[in-house]
This record gives sequence, structure tokens and C-alpha cells, in this order.
Amino acid sequence: MSSTNPATPDDTSAIGGLYLAQLLDILRRRRRFVVIVTVCGTLLAAMAGLLVPPKYTATAQIIVESPQNADRSTSIASNELAIDTLIKILTSHDHLQQVRDSLLADPDFVALKKPADIKATSPAAPLAAPKPARPSSTSAAHRTDTSWLGELKRRVGIWTSALISRGHDTLIDIDDLEHDLRVIQEGRSRIVSARYTARSPDEAAIVANRVVQIYIDGQSEQQGRYAARELARLQERITEARNDVLQATAAVQAAIQEQGRAAQDKTGDATREASARLRTLERGAAASAQVYSNLQKREKELLSQQDGITSDIRLLSLATPPDRPSSHNPILFVVPALIILLIGSCFIAVIMEQGDQQLRSERDVSDLLGIPCVGLMPQLPRMRAMRPHQYMLTEPFSAYTESIRSVVGELWLTTPQRGPTTVLICSSVPGEGKTTAAVSIGVCAAMLGRRVLLIDLDFKRPSIGRELGTSSEKGIFDILLRNRPPAEAITHIADLGIDYLPMSSCPVDALPILAGERMPNLLRQLRENYDSVIIDGPPLLVITETRFLATMVDKVVFVVKWASTRRDVVRNAINLLRNLDGIGERNVAPPIVLLSQVDLKAHADYRYGDVGEALVTYQNYYSHAVRFSDRRPPASTGTDDSRTLQ
Repeated sequence: MSSTNPATPDDTSAIGGLYLAQLLDILRRRRRFVVIVTVCGTLLAAMAGLLVPPKYTATAQIIVESPQNADRSTSIASNELAIDTLIKILTSHDHLQQVRDSLLADPDFVALKKPADIKATSPAAPLAAPKPARPSSTSAAHRTDTSWLGELKRRVGIWTSALISRGHDTLIDIDDLEHDLRVIQEGRSRIVSARYTARSPDEAAIVANRVVQIYIDGQSEQQGRYAARELARLQERITEARNDVLQATAAVQAAIQEQGRAAQDKTGDATREASARLRTLERGAAASAQVYSNLQKREKELLSQQDGITSDIRLLSLATPPDRPSSHNPILFVVPALIILLIGSCFIAVIMEQGDQQLRSERDVSDLLGIPCVGLMPQLPRMRAMRPHQYMLTEPFSAYTESIRSVVGELWLTTPQRGPTTVLICSSVPGEGKTTAAVSIGVCAAMLGRRVLLIDLDFKRPSIGRELGTSSEKGIFDILLRNRPPAEAITHIADLGIDYLPMSSCPVDALPILAGERMPNLLRQLRENYDSVIIDGPPLLVITETRFLATMVDKVVFVVKWASTRRDVVRNAINLLRNLDGIGERNVAPPIVLLSQVDLKAHADYRYGDVGEALVTYQNYYSHAVRFSDRRPPASTGTDDSRTLQ
């Protein structure tokens, strides 16, 4: 993360602009991350949307007739109740069960489904309503287990079985109908729409029509059965009324005959009684005849209405297979997904930048540690097939070679009078690139005519021999422990023009050796024969001996891997070096930092204005050799000079 200097009072008017510029600079540096996240996320969103099958919605409509000869307020109230009742009936479990059974018995509907979607289901034999399954032994065991683990297993079993079993038993299930069917009232009208959503337009139309047709057919059938029952009861009453009329007629005839006999006998009381009885029977017979006549009229009305039974609910329109999907077009989500991912990736990029705790520039080193940074050591191309020092020799005008030359110049290794003789190169933790830096700096100093000695003092993992491709049986501990002359252990590498003192196996603890006088005496002896003694030391936070080596050298170069090592790790390691003053014979020289394995292109994106950015920007300027020519320009004549002056 690039550190920024605090704003001064003169810059308060530009704070908003600075914040905006910093934000844009962060997004510019993280543009690759933003582009990758945005493009990949958009492609994944588009693919996910295209993988989701389109769904089609078909709509069948029915209308609720308003009752005749009713008040307006009563009609509105009755319509609302009828519509609510109709919606509840159409979405009820019993009605959906009838729809399901009818669909499973329909060959056209079965043909729309894949054969793998049905298990032992025949169009000629519709499935019956599912019976409640018997509790298995597993579920019984779960119920008997009253512990929290048993209860958890029981709940997990319930939900997982519900997810697994859905849509795998039959062509269509009650749950599918309840989930995909919507029955709504169209505004404040008397029209009710049954909408069904399915993956096939034909399936959606068949199911929507079947939902309303079964209800309407059921209503007509119910009214027909009601009319038949009413007609049967009416016929029974007509038969009884006809019998009553016949009996009343016979009684009247008998009364007339009795009245005639009373008149012949000339009995006044009997005549009056017979006349009164006759009038009563005549009124009863007239009433029975009227009832019989009314029942016959009602029978004729029922017979005429039975052929044209009409319901208060009638079909308004059947559903047709839709031409376009009702589900949202996944292509329309590409632009919103692109915008959301772009904003999200920018936000994540800013968070990543603010949470970046690595060192990336010389300014970061100076602001965090208060010590100078000697330079940047670029990262070599990944496809290289040679060691860094070999690459530096074969590519003398590369950015890597120029950076190492800059480091050598900063260390004053080119000037014997001013430069340090002994240089310790160490790091905080392993893997920072200190061995590569030590070898490259040594080879570069040798190319400049210095007498260079490389010493491998990494006690745990010696690496210079592997880097140089050499091996030796004797090493520095043969000199320190066995009093061997240095010439016996030092190996000269003619191709590189340097000498190398390897690390030999140490059977004892190296700390007492370095804490004594043998190592300082050896370094003083080597100073007399070499212009530069470069020591590859062990990591500072891992090996204790590094602190003693820091008190014996003229300069300490602390290698930090660019954009990798955390700031706390570097700060703690530098504090260990700062606390070494007064331990040895002299004070420890202030360490300097070398950033290694720098990605120059990524470093240039930060626009620090340092050497790393210049190496990328002006690569064509320094990457070509200068060609000298023996031809000299022609001497200028006086005439030419006079012309020029004129």
C-alpha cells in the first residue's frame, strides 16, 4: 500500500481533489482485478441465467354472474363473497387433487413429460391420492431419541427428504400445483384468472384450463344432480296430489248421491247436513286440484330447465399456449450485473489497497522504518532458463542489470576509498531473495574491477553454492575451528571473477564461535586481501547468530521482498538491529533496505516517480548499447563558420 504524506495547511483546499485522485489512482492500479472480477462475474451471471430454463404462464378466466333482481349494495357484497369463495375453492387441496388425478389420466399431458419423470404411472390408471406413509424405523428411532442430537437429526431428515422427494415421484404433484398456480381477481371486476407457470407452454395451458374446467363441470354436474333430486321429489308429490284429487272427487260424488237420497226422503235436517258436507268436500277437491295443477306446472318448468342448466359462474376464456416466456429474460440482467459487479469490485479493490500491509516503494521504507532504501531489484522473467547473475552477464542492458548497478553504486562498492569493505546481506524471514541479491551484487562489483569475496554464513540453509553451481568439501568452519588458512577453503570462480568461501558442516553450536574473537579476526584478515567482502547471512528473526554478524561488518543490507513481507515483520527485524548498539566492538551501522523481486510493471502503476517507474517508462533508452565509430566529423572551415555566424 502506498503511503501518502499528510496534507499540509496549504493543501486543505485540495483535500477533496486529493482524495478523488487517490481513489482513481487506486482503481487504475487495481484495474486488472476490477476487470477480471467484473468480466468473470458477468459471464458467470449470464451463464447461470441461461442455464435456468424459461417458464411460461398460461391464463384461463372465469366470470361470476351477478344475481338478478338484487339491490346494488347487496349485489356488490354478494359478488365479493362469491369471488372470495371461488378463489378459496380453486386453490383448495381437494380441488387440486381432482386436477392432479385428471391430468395423470390425460394422455396429452402425459406425452408432454419425459419418460424418466414418471415412476410406474399409466395414463389409463391415474394415481390415487397419496397415502400417509408409515413411520419407518429410522423416524421412530429419531422420535424415541429425545436428546438434542436426535432432534437435530430428525429435523435434518425432514427437510432433506422434502427437498429430495419433491418432483421425483409423479408427473405432477400437489405441491407443484400449489406453488405454481395463482388464482387472483382482476382488479375490482367479477373476473377471476387462474394462472399456471410451467416450463412448457402446452403444459401451462393444459393445467390452467383443467383447473377452471373441472370446477365449472363440477358446478354443472352438481346443479344437474340437484335438479334431478328436485324433480324426483316433485313427481312423488304430484302422485300424492293426484291421489288426493281422485279421493276428493270420489268423496264429492258420494256426497252428491247422499244429498239426492236426503232430498227424496224430504228430511230437512238430513238435507241441510248433506249440503254442508258437499260444500266442504267441493272446497277440498278444488284445493287438491289447484295443488295438483301447480305441481304439474312446476314439473314442466323443471323439465324445461334441466336441458339448459346455467350456473352463476361461467367460463370467460380458455388458456392458450403462450408464445413468449413469462420469466425474466436473463440477457436483461447482464447490464445490471455488470454495473453491480463493477461497483463491488471497485469497492473490494479499495479495501484491498487500504488493507495492504506490504512495502512497495522507497517512500514506504522511509516512512515506516526511518532508514533509506538502497534500491529495487526487479523480478526476472518467468521463462528464463538461467541464474540471475548469468542473466545479468548475458543481458547487460536489462532492467535487472541496471538495478543491480544502481545498488552497487549506492553502496559505494565502486570506490575503494569510500565504500564499505564488509557487507552483510540478511532478511527478516527466509524466501526474501537475499542469496540472489548477494551473488548479483558480488558479480556486478567484480565486473567493475573490484576484488570480491562471497561468504556463505547461512547456517541452516546454505544457498550460494547452489546458486553458483559449485561445491566444496571445505568451508569457513574449517578456518575457524581447525585454524586452516583461508586460501584452502576459498574457491575462485573464473567465469564470474569472484572468490567464494562456502559454508561447511558445523558439528557444534555456531553461537559461541561468532561471539568470540575468531570471526572478527577472520574478517579483518579478509579485508586486507579483498576490496569487498559480501556475506550472505541467515534470516534475522529465525537465527540468533545474525545479530552478532551485524556488529562485525561495515554495512548491513536488509532485503525485503516487494509486496510480500508484512510491515510488522520488517519493523520487528529492524528493531532487533537497532538494539545491537554497544554489543560488539563498535556501533552497528544503520541498516539500509533493498526491495527484491519487484514486479516493475505493477510497481510502475503506482507512479512513485522513482527508479522502478523510470526503468519501465524509459526501457528503450537504456536497453541499447552505444556504438562508437572511428570516423570523425569533418573540420569546420572559416567560410562555414562565417556563414553560421551570419
